[in-house]
Amino acid sequence: MRHPRLTRLLDYLYPPSCHHCETPTQDGRYLCEKCLSESTRIEPPFCERCGEGYEGKIESTFLCPNCQHLDFNFLFARAALRNTHANHQLVVDFKYLKKFYLANELALFCKEAMENDLRFSELRSPVFIPVPLHWRRKWQRGFNQAAEISRQLTKHTHIPTRNALSRTSNTKTQTRLGRKDRLKNLEGAFIFSKLEPHFKSAILVDDVFTTGSTATACADILKKHAPQLENIVVLTALRG
Repeated sequence: MRHPRLTRLLDYLYPPSCHHCETPTQDGRYLCEKCLSESTRIEPPFCERCGEGYEGKIESTFLCPNCQHLDFNFLFARAALRNTHANHQLVVDFKYLKKFYLANELALFCKEAMENDLRFSELRSPVFIPVPLHWRRKWQRGFNQAAEISRQLTKHTHIPTRNALSRTSNTKTQTRLGRKDRLKNLEGAFIFSKLEPHFKSAILVDDVFTTGSTATACADILKKHAPQLENIVVLTALRG
């Protein structure tokens, strides 16, 4: 990833353009005002447990049909963006095409979701914990997408980031697996590193929330090894 000073210099010499439509942008952003406004957010009504968005008029909090039959070990998951083609492409371009500058855009969407969800403001002494990558996959990709989003979130919110988890198993891709198989695939994949005792709430950060299996595996390790945590929640850029 380019050094921030170099990025600012390049932005001055060659002002950035919108990632979607190539319209010139301002303030170092990579989405123009029009594309930002058209990036479909997850807004109420949504499931209070998994964050799945729903259409229609639902005025009270609710659990979706899936969550009524699942036992998550985190308090709630919140995603910023709906899984539209444009939003999905943002994550794909960032994650697989190494468009590193999109980490900041995705983090800003996450920050917006946090500000619009009062549950985040109620978390005591929070810390961001990015979902880790196995070293081999990180070496192949060149970076951990969750860590980059978390780093940008820290810059914007001043909530610290800690790499409290490590991944010891280079598990097969979970794209085509259901929730049950994903959980089995992740058995023993994560270990606890360390976390200072003054942190009382953990915000697990990742790029996409799909079935919740990865978040469940991470939360399970945190509950076992960081008993000071009162709450564990999940924050992602996209709802899969």
